[in-house]
Amino acid sequence: MNHPQIAAFARLAKENTPPTRTIIGQKTLISRTMHAFEYDAIHDEIVVPSPLAQAILVFHGGAKGEEAPARYIQGPQTQIVGTGYGALDAVHVDPVNNEIYLPIARDSVLVFDRTAQGDVAPKRILGGPDTQIRFPKPDQRGGLPNVAVDPVRNLLIVPSSGAIGDRRPASLLIFDRTASGNAKPLRVISGPDSELGGGKPHIYAPKGWIIASAAGGAIGVWSVNDSGNVPPRWRIPVTKITGMNVNGVEIDPLHKEIMVPTGNGNTVFTFYFPEIFD
Repeated sequence: MNHPQIAAFARLAKENTPPTRTIIGQKTLISRTMHAFEYDAIHDEIVVPSPLAQAILVFHGGAKGEEAPARYIQGPQTQIVGTGYGALDAVHVDPVNNEIYLPIARDSVLVFDRTAQGDVAPKRILGGPDTQIRFPKPDQRGGLPNVAVDPVRNLLIVPSSGAIGDRRPASLLIFDRTASGNAKPLRVISGPDSELGGGKPHIYAPKGWIIASAAGGAIGVWSVNDSGNVPPRWRIPVTKITGMNVNGVEIDPLHKEIMVPTGNGNTVFTFYFPEIFD
């Protein structure tokens, strides 16, 4: 049986290349069903959700083997509560503003100080009917979409599902980064022409691009200034090219590349995409 782990590979690794190091073992507190962790390049830290422990784990950037977290957020005051298949499997770190964001199944986003430790309350909670945030329910197989922050424009991007039972985001909600409570979004990208898909969005802040999954197994690019039923500015038909599905996206601005993990092949595809970085 495979054990939960985080594996690090060389950027140019190809088929069957072994990892350069792994974080694995009981002392790490890493659990199964984590679907999106983040690397904080400013503070050299790895931020990981631990759904089964209902916690957020923070490791030193060079962690390996059975190394314990440098700190963790866990306990009743945190309001980190996971149920069934849906919740706590995706986390986002904003190293510029020193915050950690965690979507939870109660159609809310919890915000913590980046350096928070132990059983601490969130500094903000975004949720309520006016927010239009709707996440998949706990009895729906699969996890929650993640969020993304544009620190240049002080914006928070939250994918929201459509009708109950529909796991694909029907909209991208764009909030002021510091929005809390039952706040309304500043703008909403939604509609059939938007071709929204699922998974974690990513922000390329220098240009204000939102890079996320698009319908039909593709990667799409929208602007943080977009609103309404707008199509993506660019589109990569990943499934049509590779035959594999799309399980999110990550970007490497230095090398002008987009990395796409897949679930049905346990594979990561890398595309050269200079248009969005130039």
